[in-house]
Amino acid sequence: MNSLIIGKDQIIDTYYPTIEHLEEERKLQEYDGNVLNTNNLFISTLAMDFPSNISSKRRKEIEEEWKEKLPHLNQIKRLNLRHKVDQEFFECICKMQNLEVLNIWTSTVTNIDSLKKLTKLKALSLSNCSRLEDISPLTTLRSLESLSILASFKVINYELIGKMKWLKSLELGGDSFAPKNLMLQSIEPFTGLDSLIELDLSYASIKDKNYRPILELKKLKRLDAHWRMKNQEREFIQNEHPSLQSGFFVAYDFVKNEFKDGIEWWKEK
Repeated sequence: MNSLIIGKDQIIDTYYPTIEHLEEERKLQEYDGNVLNTNNLFISTLAMDFPSNISSKRRKEIEEEWKEKLPHLNQIKRLNLRHKVDQEFFECICKMQNLEVLNIWTSTVTNIDSLKKLTKLKALSLSNCSRLEDISPLTTLRSLESLSILASFKVINYELIGKMKWLKSLELGGDSFAPKNLMLQSIEPFTGLDSLIELDLSYASIKDKNYRPILELKKLKRLDAHWRMKNQEREFIQNEHPSLQSGFFVAYDFVKNEFKDGIEWWKEK
């Protein structure tokens, strides 16, 4: 193992794909002509985001206009949705043929098959998908480099992500606010991710408590995990892994309950 260098919030070993010519994010609630002047869009339309005097009828009208317009916004490369995305809204998003980054904060979607249409997608974040069970369509997204799925507890086939050998960054977890961990049966199904540089399982528990499959992820540089295990086992994994050098798993001293000497967890970039 290399010398310990960094913690979670420093930039080294935190992987994110490059999006060429990405402009500054523009935050909108209602659709207007300004959306045509950006390729980086944040739509903020949760009920709590509106003033109290905005009626549910008006909020619905705003949503309907977005559904009408989104499929035609071919200049958008990055879409960040603070919106409760239902199936119909999701289908509209998947017609945005030039999307490279898609972040969904909360959703009632049950079928994500239309993601296959997003052939340029490099980064995908799905959070609080309360009804989603099947994520098998993800295995067709060959352009995807970064995947995050959080607080989506009904998914029954997380192990299929192990087939996505092209991934470089993976985050799987539960709800950090509740808090409630995601329970994964084993790390073993993910050992085929031989391009993985970064793995974040901060809010995931491993049922079989076998953590040594991490050693098979030869290119992994960063691991964020809070697993409780015998210190001897943790040190074995840290010392035997050929490239692991950063993240909470190696930065924190679980015996002393503090960060190791020389590690500044909140260091400014």
